[in-house]
Amino acid sequence: MRTHVSGLTLPPSALAAHREDGFVPPAKLSDLDPGTLIRALRDGAVCHAGPVTDISSEQGLLWIFDEQSRTRKIIETYEFTVVARLETDSTEGPKEQI
Repeated sequence: MRTHVSGLTLPPSALAAHREDGFVPPAKLSDLDPGTLIRALRDGAVCHAGPVTDISSEQGLLWIFDEQSRTRKIIETYEFTVVARLETDSTEGPKEQI
């Protein structure tokens, strides 16, 4: 059985390492918000990663601030498998000191 994600098809084993890091395939682009961390994968390898800056759901496009190149990149979702860290970690943020 293969898993269809955003435009490319990968075997479930190729997504397992990303799931361990908290990244999952979004059901649709509208599940993403500016600031959501994503990875754009090709053949299971990370090509681009960073926070979303803009989304065009109608055209299947995402813009991110790529962490490696430190530039803004356009991600065409039909060319990449997109996985996102959709869950927020409730342990982050300011902590009270006692």
